[in-house]
Amino acid sequence: MILCITLRAQSAYHRLDSLFNNINQDGELSGAVLVMDSSKVVYERYFGYEDSQKKRKIHQPTRFELASVSKQFTAMAIMQLEHQGKLSFKDDIQKYFPRLKFKNVTIDHLLRHSSGISDFIRWDQSWFDRSKINTNDDVLSILENKLDSTEFDAGNQFSYSNTNYVLLALIVERVSNMSFKAYMQKFIFGPSRMKNTSVFSSRSPGADLQNYAQGLGYDYQTDKYISIDQLSSNSSQFTTYMDGISGPYGISSTAQDLLKWHKALNNETVLPKQQFQQALLVGYLNDGKPNFSDMGGYVGYGWMFIDSTDANKMHYHTGNWPGYQSILVREPKSERFVAVLVNKWNFIGVLPLMTAINAILNNRAVPVVAPQDIEHKISLMEYQVREITGQYSYTDSPELLYTITADQEGRIFAQLGDQPAVEVMPKSDIELFYTVIDARLKFERKESKIYKLTLFQNGQELEFLKK
Repeated sequence: MILCITLRAQSAYHRLDSLFNNINQDGELSGAVLVMDSSKVVYERYFGYEDSQKKRKIHQPTRFELASVSKQFTAMAIMQLEHQGKLSFKDDIQKYFPRLKFKNVTIDHLLRHSSGISDFIRWDQSWFDRSKINTNDDVLSILENKLDSTEFDAGNQFSYSNTNYVLLALIVERVSNMSFKAYMQKFIFGPSRMKNTSVFSSRSPGADLQNYAQGLGYDYQTDKYISIDQLSSNSSQFTTYMDGISGPYGISSTAQDLLKWHKALNNETVLPKQQFQQALLVGYLNDGKPNFSDMGGYVGYGWMFIDSTDANKMHYHTGNWPGYQSILVREPKSERFVAVLVNKWNFIGVLPLMTAINAILNNRAVPVVAPQDIEHKISLMEYQVREITGQYSYTDSPELLYTITADQEGRIFAQLGDQPAVEVMPKSDIELFYTVIDARLKFERKESKIYKLTLFQNGQELEFLKK
């Protein structure tokens, strides 16, 4: 029996290694991979470098920004406080934020992204003081002074919003009388023995960047991956002035520490198993329908899942932030755990990668997984740039505008609503593509004039008519 398990582990290791060697043929894969099956680590490997100069190799102690994988830790803090009787999931958030004008929004709504509170990443960037690194308190101040209502009645629908988890982190502070960072260290990271994990702002003064993976993005000018903060396509630099915000993101960790987190959940170190199961229960909207996300899963407390009935269901969360991609998957039935942390923006999709890993563990045919193609960039003539610039009105909601502008050097920028303007690259005279998100724009002509723009993103096609 021992020999059989050993051979199976070796087989899984070699197939996984073949998968990642194939992805890394050009040596540009940069990140950490850890796979456990039947409670045994069958694959652990580190690729690439912590920095754009390729001086510091990524190794076991290397920390990565977890992006939205952070949300499960924020949710755990709330669940701990609920278990102690210090709050209720049914609490109206005005109990903690009396100056907020939102009606009938509960902690449960925040946890499940059904609050209707708009995502601060989509706010007008002029609302933030861009000369400093903003914090959760700055987001709260804007909520109190700029917004009078939610985008829809709380509980009516799912709408992913990072603002929900900012408010949850602030509730942790107000209930515990501790900073969010101190609470997480004392009650979650410390007990779980996650020595290389913390609430962390890499751009704050005095930040310890030893063993920290810098977020990188592809630069067309130099044909290299450079710091995400230096990318011209990240012109708004919101990654800098929003770097002090935590709860929805803002937690850094290692693959090994995430394995310790998995074990802490199994061992009931931070919360009894019965209480943790609340995180994996299906929530229901006001019309009685399950709260199912537009990303393809039921929405729990900091987790997502497909199976609505199995108590030992597989659960996961992905993370996506300029310079970083991540995924963490737990499957209790097969005693599996997978963590993939990448510090190159849009290098590879973590969901297709997870599909391939799962196929290997299940001894099925493995789908082809390759690094995402770097789109071919061309140069447009001045008249071609001028032809596509202007404002475009969304067909389903005419007040929502897509604005295409260009600077004196011919660089093209796209801005949706009040979101920051981001540089986009021309693939042809009627096609533009983003480098900081997986999205593209296509223009259409009628009688030789541009009249329509279509945004392709997340499997959706949104049409805008030129004004």
